[in-house]
Amino acid sequence: RVKYGFTNFGIIPSFVMQQDDWTLNIGAGLFYSLDNVNSNNKFLVYPKINASYKVVGDLMIFYAGAEGNLEQNSYMNFVNDNPFLSPTLNIAPTDKQYDIFAGLKGKLANNVSYNLRASYVNERNKALFRSNDYNENPGNNDYAYGNSFQVVYDDMKTVSLYGELKADFSKAVSFGINGTFSSYTNDFQQEAWNLPTIKINSNLDFNITEKWFAGANVFYVGERKDFQINTDFAANAAPVTLKSYFDVNANVGYKYSDRLTAFARANNITNNAYQKWLNYPVQGFQLVLGANYKFDF
Repeated sequence: RVKYGFTNFGIIPSFVMQQDDWTLNIGAGLFYSLDNVNSNNKFLVYPKINASYKVVGDLMIFYAGAEGNLEQNSYMNFVNDNPFLSPTLNIAPTDKQYDIFAGLKGKLANNVSYNLRASYVNERNKALFRSNDYNENPGNNDYAYGNSFQVVYDDMKTVSLYGELKADFSKAVSFGINGTFSSYTNDFQQEAWNLPTIKINSNLDFNITEKWFAGANVFYVGERKDFQINTDFAANAAPVTLKSYFDVNANVGYKYSDRLTAFARANNITNNAYQKWLNYPVQGFQLVLGANYKFDF
């Protein structure tokens, strides 16, 4: 049985200064973390600094800052990301020492907005999902045949570039696309397990009539690395590359009233049984029909 327990206390004092086109928010995060099992208590201080400057009114705003935080991980949060986790996890908080960022945001037109951001993040005890190893020991638990994931921790530095574009072509039609490009540096682990270097997402939503609406979503996730070995034959073990994938989804709905809405969703339209997680291919094409009803209590 894995024993762990943390109690965290924190306070984040700050103050804001504004002058003409400048806005400056200066603060600090003060945290005390108690390790209830190992008595490894820590006092942590994080920057909380944000600044923005209107270069060209609302058309172009420059912003920059440095922020940090003590992030308390939990089994529920992990499972929301990866439902195939082993129940034997050692869960510890992540010390996000600082996230230094700068960017530009604003409007290209009244109905088109953008956001460009570059960041450098330094984290201690960054949680990564990695496959559990495999063997054919008949005494294994059901989750111990290489069919579950563990959480490993690493001290990591991440450089990211993020871009986003949103457009409201009319009151009835909206479009958005964003992408993140990341580079990882690990101190202990061989790879940044299951973290992609590229993620792109695009969505289109429109109201056909007052009653009918529809939408589509397309996303792309780049290659990831994982690691799994048969412990009975562990020679020449190497990371496994999970292929990149596209996923295309669409929906249509009919709003019968403020309470009752019927809908149809088509998921994974390309019928691509990609592996989001090692050894777990997703379902192919799916068609979902349903309805929502809001009760008035």
